[in-house]
Amino acid sequence: MVVNKLGNCKGAFIVEFLAVILIFLIFVFGIIDFGWYFYCQHTVELATREGARLGVARNEEDVIKQVIKDKASIAVTLVDSDIIVSATDTNGTVTTEYTHYFLTPIIGAFFTDSSCKIQAEATYIIEPEPYNPGG
Repeated sequence: MVVNKLGNCKGAFIVEFLAVILIFLIFVFGIIDFGWYFYCQHTVELATREGARLGVARNEEDVIKQVIKDKASIAVTLVDSDIIVSATDTNGTVTTEYTHYFLTPIIGAFFTDSSCKIQAEATYIIEPEPYNPGG
């Protein structure tokens, strides 16, 4: 009786290949998901910083919120309730909050509701109007 040893290995190869490819794909999509998260985080921070920079020159809440939404629109969609602008006579603070939802269910399982809050804050000094003695 002759036994073909190679014929019995085909099924084992397929099972091993699928196990390895599954782990590899989870790893790759996890990297992509975290990359997208960090990109969104960087975009929200940049938009908040740009809004604060505008707040130095023009301390108008609606204009600051619109600039933040425009700058962040490349990666995220913000609404007015995500942006808080508070100002006193000498300084102001811009706070932006965004809830990021992970695309990969396995990565999302490590976070509450498969989401993570991104928060950025910037403080600016309100410059007084320059003194113009001539009018």
